Amino acid sequence: MFGFIRELYQYRSMILNLVKRDLRGRYKGSLLGFLWNFVLPLMQILVYIMVFTIIFRQNIEHYYVYLIVGMVPWIMFSESISSGAGSVVDNSQLITKIYFPRSVIPVSIVISKFVNFLISMAIVFAVLAIGGHGFEIYSVLTTPLAVLCLFIFSLGLAVLLAAANVYLRDTQYLVNVILMMWIWITPIMYVSNFIDNGTFNLILDLNPMTYIIELFQDALYWKIVPPIESVLISLVESVAMVAIGFGVYQKASADFAEVL
Repeated sequence: MFGFIRELYQYRSMILNLVKRDLRGRYKGSLLGFLWNFVLPLMQILVYIMVFTIIFRQNIEHYYVYLIVGMVPWIMFSESISSGAGSVVDNSQLITKIYFPRSVIPVSIVISKFVNFLISMAIVFAVLAIGGHGFEIYSVLTTPLAVLCLFIFSLGLAVLLAAANVYLRDTQYLVNVILMMWIWITPIMYVSNFIDNGTFNLILDLNPMTYIIELFQDALYWKIVPPIESVLISLVESVAMVAIGFGVYQKASADFAEVL
């Protein structure tokens, strides 16, 4: 595991170049260019705000703030694993031509989504400050823990799915279907404490993203320091996911060139 990380560090310049390529190249030639990285997630959030404040009204004060606080990290997570799952197959020509640590590709994808996320967080803090909800410094200081858990968990799952997709090409399509369901079992549009259903509460408890999203909500919306239990659960699940993801990827990547 540590040897894997050391090898990635040695190829950090390649990762940086791939991140730049992903950030700049996706909307190359379009009018807004790089700004589309922020316009599209913002529009997605606005749609949810309109739906849940006009059509299905929620009895949550400053609901738009609650929604944004949860949606911004969710978008980073969902884009990381949906793009990461197909990243190795999409770059098969590069893999078969030259040698480099194969994990460089999904890692660069997750980092590029993470860069977008960090910039989008500026929008979150602007909404908190301008929208009248405000924030507490002592709880905001716990936000880096939530960010760390989000990045590690997203990275581990993206790497795992990237390896799986090489051998089972349906994986990247299945991921999109799972994400459509996953968002509804994650307390983003609703408050988990408002749910009074044993089965659904159990699903929420078993969902790793529940704890990560609630870390953001505690720190930025509820303006409290997240419970130590939630922090520990998020850290353990995230570290476990990245260990499993890189462990599987390391074993599977030896045959990538032949399979691709």
